Amino acid sequence: MSELIEGRNAVFEALRSSQGFRRVLIARGVKTSGTLDEIRRLAQAASIPVTEVDRSELDRMSPRGAHQGVAAEALPFRFTELSDVLRRTADADASLVVVLDHVTDPGNLGAIVRSVEVAGGDAVIIAKDRSAPVTAVVHKASAGATAHLALVRVTNIHQTLQVLKDEGYWVVGASEKAELLAWEAPLEGRIALVMGAEGNGLSRVVQEACDLLVRLPVRGRVDSLNVAQATTVLAFEWARRSAT
Repeated sequence: MSELIEGRNAVFEALRSSQGFRRVLIARGVKTSGTLDEIRRLAQAASIPVTEVDRSELDRMSPRGAHQGVAAEALPFRFTELSDVLRRTADADASLVVVLDHVTDPGNLGAIVRSVEVAGGDAVIIAKDRSAPVTAVVHKASAGATAHLALVRVTNIHQTLQVLKDEGYWVVGASEKAELLAWEAPLEGRIALVMGAEGNGLSRVVQEACDLLVRLPVRGRVDSLNVAQATTVLAFEWARRSAT
């Protein structure tokens, strides 16, 4: 079964990765650009068929209508094994792995992947069940970062946190009820940052598995950021600390 990746940047970045494709779809009469030319070149180099279709066909296929005249039918997303991430980061003094405790919104998942990749993180870990699937919406929201950042899918978040601890990661959970401000917490080095689900936050069992809990300071009238925004702030705080 194919999945659809839509949008010029998302398709371009995905073609640059090792992800497999059935074909690339380009709307007839679409205005050319450097990115579009590169998409055609990359597809040709990889022997991926490029098919011109009516724009209405892309509109019908697109979940969000944000295809920009370009889409690609990709083979099912290939998740990375946790063991591969741990092997690659075994000797790293600084490593960021973000663990999502059943985040269900695809837009949030994509935005988180984008932020973690830009911040220099090593992986995003999601649960097999009750989590957003990696779909075209995720690829689009990530601006192509799903092609470059390791995404790991696990059966049990709690057990995964223990594995990360055994590999030298300090497990930090984000909770608006935490007493410790993120700015005062040890967020440098090998960090597994655990973010909770939309609305419910961290589950009790996951919260208890964390080494410490942190919160962001709130000065406005709205009491919190959404999970993607909060992850961005914390990921870049880790990047700032780890760069010094």
